[in-house]
Amino acid sequence: MHELPQTRDLAAFVAVVQDGGFAEAGRRLGVAPSTLSRTVTRLEGQLGVALLRRTTRLIEMTPEGRDLLEAARDILERTEALAELASNSRSPQGPLRVNAPVPFVLHVLAPRLEQFRRAYPQVDLTLEMTDTPVDLIGAHADVAIRFGPLPDSAMLQRRLGRAPWRLVAAPAYLDRMGWPKAPTDLARLDQVRFQSPDHINTLRFRGLPEPVILRTAVTAGNGEAVRQLVLGGMGVARFSQFMVAEDLEAGRLVPLFTDDLLADPLDVTALYLTRCSGLRRLAVFLDWLEGIV
Repeated sequence: MHELPQTRDLAAFVAVVQDGGFAEAGRRLGVAPSTLSRTVTRLEGQLGVALLRRTTRLIEMTPEGRDLLEAARDILERTEALAELASNSRSPQGPLRVNAPVPFVLHVLAPRLEQFRRAYPQVDLTLEMTDTPVDLIGAHADVAIRFGPLPDSAMLQRRLGRAPWRLVAAPAYLDRMGWPKAPTDLARLDQVRFQSPDHINTLRFRGLPEPVILRTAVTAGNGEAVRQLVLGGMGVARFSQFMVAEDLEAGRLVPLFTDDLLADPLDVTALYLTRCSGLRRLAVFLDWLEGIV
C-alpha cells in the first residue's frame, strides 16, 4: 500500500504549479527551489507517476499532475476549513489572486475595494489586469473576471451581473459638431474606435436596417485610452455602463440614444477552479462582487 502524501508536500506541489516554477514558488514561500524539487520528486515516487515535465525554461503538468492538482486543492481547502473551525476563526484569511480586465479593475474594483478590505482584513488580495482570455493556472490566479460569451470550459463559473452598453460623447464635442437629433445624424460625427474586439464599433439602432457608419477619428488598443480620447473631445464611442457611469453622473459625458441602441448587455462572469465551499476567502469575495456589479 502506498504511503499517503503529506499535506505540506501537496501544498508545495500546488505552489510550484501556481507560480509557474520552482524558483518563483521558492521565492514566495521562502524555501530553496531544490527543496521544492525534492518534494515533488518524493510525491512522484510515492504515487508512482510523473507529475511534471521539467525543461530548462518551464514546467508542464502531465495528465496525472492535473488530476493530482485538483485533488490536492480539494484536500488543502478542506484542511484550511478544518483549521478555521478548530481555531474558532470566523474571518476568512490567506492569499487570493484576482485577474480582471483593466477597465473593471479601474472603475469597479479599485474605487470599492477598501470596503472589502475593511470587512475581511485578513484576505491578502493581489490584482492582476489582463483584457485577454486567461488560463487560471498559467496566470497563477484563483479567480478571473470576464465579460461576454465564454467558451466551453471545465472551470467553475458564477454569473455576477450584466453590464449594459452606453453610446456617449463629450458635451463640448457635440457643441462643436452639432447635437444629433436622430441616430442617422451620427453619420456626420467622428467615432473613436476600439482596435479589438471590432464588434464594439458597430452601431445598430432600433428601426434601422443597417448600422450607422461614422468617420473614424482614431483607433486605440485599450479601452481606457478610448475613454480618455472621448473625454478629450475626439468623437463618440460605445462603452460598458460601468466604464462611464461616473462620467455620465458628473456630466463629463452624455448618453446618445440609449433606448434605441441595439446591443445586448454583457454578462459579467467569475471563473475559478476551486469550489467556494472549500475556500471561504473566495466565497466571500464572489459574494461581495455580486453585490457591486
